[in-house]
Formats: sequence, C-alpha cells, structure tokens
Amino acid sequence: MLLTALCAFAFAACEGDGDADYGFARIYMPQALSTGGLDNSYAVPSGGGTAAYNFRVEGETVRIVLGVMRSGHFDKQKGFTVKVGVSAGATAEAAAAFGGEAMPDIYSLPESVTVPDGRSGETFYLSIPVSSLTKAEYAGKKFVLAVGISEPSAYELAERGTVTAVVVDVDALKALL
Repeated sequence: MLLTALCAFAFAACEGDGDADYGFARIYMPQALSTGGLDNSYAVPSGGGTAAYNFRVEGETVRIVLGVMRSGHFDKQKGFTVKVGVSAGATAEAAAAFGGEAMPDIYSLPESVTVPDGRSGETFYLSIPVSSLTKAEYAGKKFVLAVGISEPSAYELAERGTVTAVVVDVDALKALL
C-alpha cells in the first residue's frame, strides 16, 4: 500500500514537466550539426541510392534539403524569420578543408526563411539545375557552398551551427538522378 502511494505521488509530481518551458531559444541549422559536431560539413548525397534523403529531384531541378530550427521548448512559440546567404570567405575555407572547390554560380537560395507561430523549424532548399550538374566540365568535382543564416527577427542565433558547408559530390549525385 505504501509503495502504491509513493508511486502515485511520484507520478503526480512529474506530471506536466514534459510540457514546461525549458532551455534557451537559439536558432541554428540542423544540417550544420549533421556530423555530430565534428565539423559543419553536409555531404550531398548522403548514403547511397534510396538512403540519400537529403535532396529531391523535382522536374529539372535538384533541391538540396536545408533547414532552420529553434532550440528549447516553449508553450507560446513565436514565429521568426532569418536571412539566408552565402559567404565567399567561408566557402573558400570549407572548400580547402573538405577537398573541394567553391560551387560556381549554378545555384539558387531563398533570401529568407520564415518559421510560423507554433512551429520550431522550417525547411528550405538549395536548388541546382540538373543540366548544370550533368555538364562534362563538372565531372569528378566536389562543389562546396557555405550557406548561413543571419538577422533573426526574434530569438538569438546559436553560437555554433549557423553555417552549413554543403559538399556536393557531383558524380555521386549524377548517378542517382
């Protein structure tokens, strides 16, 4: 009887803790942390064949999946917007670090991403025309592009994870198209 009462009390004491506000609200890119914090590289494709879920082919465009997230849990989740951009300096550093070269101007990105109220994250895409990737001059290349987020309309940027070094293995990606 005493054991039952203690269990009931412990259960009641924990009730609702999972819904409490906790953590710090920081904005980051999950793909920048895809290596478990070893670096900010994001290999495209990841895996092979049907295991390569980090891109989609829609019509004549390869859409590489990127995203923005807010950490922490809050009952009243306020939406936010961040700017999306590319840093030439960070791209050059990442290209040297990951054994590739800076991606030529064959891509498009949104200028910003908006996460609506009540959500903690949103997906956006780095788009590359299939016709660009299949050019003979790009065979055997690894293209690197440092995609970053900035200027949040609410919350703060995380100290790490705000720049993703997208590393596109052209031949491996072409094989899956």
